[in-house]
Parts: sequence; C-alpha cells; structure tokens
Amino acid sequence: MKVIYTDSLVIGGGLAGLRIAIAAKQRGYDSIILSLMPAKRSHSAAAQGGMQASLGAGIKGEGDD
Repeated sequence: MKVIYTDSLVIGGGLAGLRIAIAAKQRGYDSIILSLMPAKRSHSAAAQGGMQASLGAGIKGEGDD
C-alpha cells in the first residue's frame, strides 16, 4: 500500500473544498482533495446556474433580480 503524507486532507471537491485547498496553499501547506466525483461534477457546479440567476452576476443573468 502506498502511503502519502500531506499537511491537510480536504474532503469534498465542491466550492468550499476547493477554496480551503487554495487558502491552505497560500499559507504554505500541501493539500490533497478527496472527492467521490470530479470537481466539475460537484453539487456546487450543478447549483452554479441557479446562483448566477439569483445574483445576476453574469452575462446570462442580465435583467435578473
């Protein structure tokens, strides 16, 4: 069995997991992200269209309120 050593283990590849991995890297820690599915298929990615519509934050959201 291969043993991997890391400073932090992030469980979940959604927006929160990716954000904490970025923050850990900025502080000089190595992180491994463990996810059941690729980040592009996370629940955060699935909700992205709804978030864009409610925030009106993108071109496709123009006119949303």
